[in-house]
Amino acid sequence: MRTLIVDDSREDILNLRSLLEGVAHVEIAVAAHSLAAARAMAVEYSPDLVFLDIELGADNGFDLLGHLPQGAQIIFTTVHTEFGAAAYEVNAVDYIVKPVSEERLLRALAKLRSLDTAPLTSVQVYRGGGQRHQLALATVAAIKADRDYSIVICGSREYPDHRRFHEWAGLLAGHPFSQLDRSTLLRLDLVHSWTPFGSGLKIKFRNSPAEIELGRAAAKRFRELNG
Repeated sequence: MRTLIVDDSREDILNLRSLLEGVAHVEIAVAAHSLAAARAMAVEYSPDLVFLDIELGADNGFDLLGHLPQGAQIIFTTVHTEFGAAAYEVNAVDYIVKPVSEERLLRALAKLRSLDTAPLTSVQVYRGGGQRHQLALATVAAIKADRDYSIVICGSREYPDHRRFHEWAGLLAGHPFSQLDRSTLLRLDLVHSWTPFGSGLKIKFRNSPAEIELGRAAAKRFRELNG
């Protein structure tokens, strides 16, 4: 994903560059310190994603929007809080108040509309500061909410991930996952067996020692789906 950073602060550009290093599919193409430079770079590099500051010296970042290629996605980064409504009126992906933290950046990137029409066959999972893992989607057995984040059950391991549960639900729409409640997505075809556990069920998966516990509502939905 070709990326353009537009900011008149060299310190903020360096911070954002360092946070984006190693993020899958994000390519740092160029950085512009002024509106004039950003316009030229938008034409030359045709970015897919633009991180855009709003106050650029005497200029306003909103004035760049008409010079961006069609389909370019915008994440505003600014020290000001009062432009949020205007940002979403122009269909910005997100609006981040600086300084940009890793956790906040990851949440913004998780909202990106897909630029790739190829079928989703793998996912990269990670949480801020942690190791990244590329998982084949066909081997992912379940997704569980974990406060503001998620846990991905794959093989014999549980992987912490930066996405919120509702973001996983949207990402996996159209794939063979069933949502059992507000915190559980499950691949029914990978389930090996289940046994009563309190008011719910304990689920075991094929060719894996991994297991998860379902509460009352999720267990009820699981039974319904299994006839």
